[in-house]
Amino acid sequence: MNNMLRNTIAAALLLAGFLQHAAAEIVTVTGDTIGGPTFIPPGSHGEEPSPSITAVAYRAFDVVTTVGPSPFNWENSFLTSCEFSCATFLYSGPFDPADSRTNLMTTADNATNFSSMQTFLEPGKHYTFVVTGYVDGDAGAFSITAGGPGGISITAGGPGSISPVPEPSAGLMLLGGLAGIGALARRRARRDQTVTA
Repeated sequence: MNNMLRNTIAAALLLAGFLQHAAAEIVTVTGDTIGGPTFIPPGSHGEEPSPSITAVAYRAFDVVTTVGPSPFNWENSFLTSCEFSCATFLYSGPFDPADSRTNLMTTADNATNFSSMQTFLEPGKHYTFVVTGYVDGDAGAFSITAGGPGGISITAGGPGSISPVPEPSAGLMLLGGLAGIGALARRRARRDQTVTA
């Protein structure tokens, strides 16, 4: 009975690590728009760009989500903080810098150095998340934190590739479960050696 309890605890820890990694996930990506490609962003409500606006540097990311606990719960959140006056844009599918309004889903420019949006993303579909400034010279470091009910993947597109940083708790839970199973396997091997000797 004691071995069964230990095996159950180790399996539960391992399963918790997998579930935390596969389900509700929070991903943080950091980067810099300095030296990035440029485009003329749409207006703050998705309207035609103002004729007075010049091209600004941006970084674009491919975003894909996976199904969470409910296949119909697709709400995802993006929080972006910047060292400059920034705005963020979310596109359904590909992003065309030559036509910044094509495929545009939503925009966010809540405050000078801060942007947040909540939107529904269909699991498995590709979206493009763009971080940029308002005027020429609005560029610098930024951090995006995104999450939702399922898994989320954010991959940099174009120059200056940036990798997402997963939350450490998912890895720790997975490692804890693997360590528990390894300890049980060693103990069982020692017990079997003692019994046969």
